[in-house]
Amino acid sequence: SQQSRGPSEGYSYPVCTTCRRRHQGECRRAAGTCFKCGQAGHLQKDCKKNTTTSTSGQADKKPGALGRVFAITEGQAANTS
Repeated sequence: SQQSRGPSEGYSYPVCTTCRRRHQGECRRAAGTCFKCGQAGHLQKDCKKNTTTSTSGQADKKPGALGRVFAITEGQAANTS
């Protein structure tokens, strides 16, 4: 049954016309408040609660996916069947 599927109650909130997300109450984006701490005057990316004492934030980021490059010469291509 649908009731045993877990946290689906978040979908019952209407889609906000400002941020296009589902939430209850006043939109923090429309009010100009931080999504992290709820205070006005800054955005989440600029929130003082994001900073750590030892790093600037860049060191905490995980490296992106590494790619691989494969090269084949014309002779190698001719020798494959």
